[in-house]
Amino acid sequence: MAFDSELYLHKEWLGLLQPIGLVVSPPALVKSQAFIDSGRSIELQQRLQALVSIEGCIKDFTTLAEQILGWLPEDLVGEIPTDLEVVLPDYGETLKPTYALRDPDSERWIMLIQIVPTGLSLDEVATETTHGWKATYQAKFERLLRETQNPIGLLFNGVELRLIYAPRGESSGYIIFPIQAMIEVSGRLIVGALDMLVS
Repeated sequence: MAFDSELYLHKEWLGLLQPIGLVVSPPALVKSQAFIDSGRSIELQQRLQALVSIEGCIKDFTTLAEQILGWLPEDLVGEIPTDLEVVLPDYGETLKPTYALRDPDSERWIMLIQIVPTGLSLDEVATETTHGWKATYQAKFERLLRETQNPIGLLFNGVELRLIYAPRGESSGYIIFPIQAMIEVSGRLIVGALDMLVS
């Protein structure tokens, strides 16, 4: 019976967010015993509401990471090693994440994080520079994930947090967690899902 209720809950939040491609599946989440803590979701939502500006965005990712995702300041590595960079000589551009998250037990990289200027669309061609590869932030970040062979990443522009799965040689997928939706009463399930997946 608990299996059925957890499966239903995972289907519910995935239905609200409508992932593009395959990132996670309800049966896989249940099998790995991943579940949403509803009590914690209420607390996290209150914290999240306090972080959102009057413009409806969060301007500082590190505060979000520490206060909502529960990451420690030392978890976010800002000095990016060259093995997490992708040089594109034809475009005169180097792709690299803003931060990387290391597994403290194995020293392997488990997630790359890219911060984009607040409010800029992740699905439109980046126009803030006059040189380089003319592609969307999403496309650039997916290429970075694939070529560094670190398939899990977070893309953040202050108004949405996008969890991306882009394994090398396979189709990518992503789930968008809109900040505005998460601070509404009906968004508790979404906050809980974000907590479950990346905290």
